[in-house]
Formats: sequence, C-alpha cells, structure tokens
Amino acid sequence: MERPVVLAMIYAVGSILLGPAIYLGGYLLFTDGLMDYCDSAAREGAFRAAQGFQIAGASTMLVAGFALLADLSAHRHRISRLRFLSSGSGVFAMMCGFGFVIILSGPSGQVCSPG
Repeated sequence: MERPVVLAMIYAVGSILLGPAIYLGGYLLFTDGLMDYCDSAAREGAFRAAQGFQIAGASTMLVAGFALLADLSAHRHRISRLRFLSSGSGVFAMMCGFGFVIILSGPSGQVCSPG
C-alpha cells in the first residue's frame, strides 16, 4: 500500500481513541473530575484550562487531517480510486468528529456561567 493511504488509515483508526481521550483528558488532567466548575475562581480556571486543552488537541488533529488530505490528493495518481476515496472519506469523517469536539468545548458549547 502507498504511504499516504497507510497514514490515512492510522489517522482514522487512531482518532477513534484520540477523540474521546482529548475530550475527557482535559477534564481529568486539569480538574478534579466531572463536577460544577463555576463555584470558585480556581475551579473556573481549571475549567478554562480543560477547554484550552480540548480545543488545542482537536485543532492539532484537524491540521493533521488537512495535511493528510493534501498528501492523498498529491499522490492520487498512484493510488487506486477506491483506496483514495475510502481513505479520504475516513480522514474527513474523523476531522468532522474533531470539529464536533471543538464545538462542544468552545464558547458555543460548555459555559461556566448560566444562560
């Protein structure tokens, strides 16, 4: 198999574990677990750190996905059409998942203040 296809497969399969790890890892690394984060300034700071971790991790994976799609496109003449479409679709689907993590973690998702 061609190198871009193998990298795309690694990205797609690895993202199944990395997506939840990025989302939940922010809470586990920066907070005392899943609880109300807004009752003190220290907890609100931990909440913001968790959000930053989630957004940075998912953004990094999105950039890697764009790089993989560009690499696949650059080598599409050497890759069979079926492998190109399946690996590109897998990368794109995982990129959508990381976009969803950003939406859930960012200002439009979780908030510390009510309403």
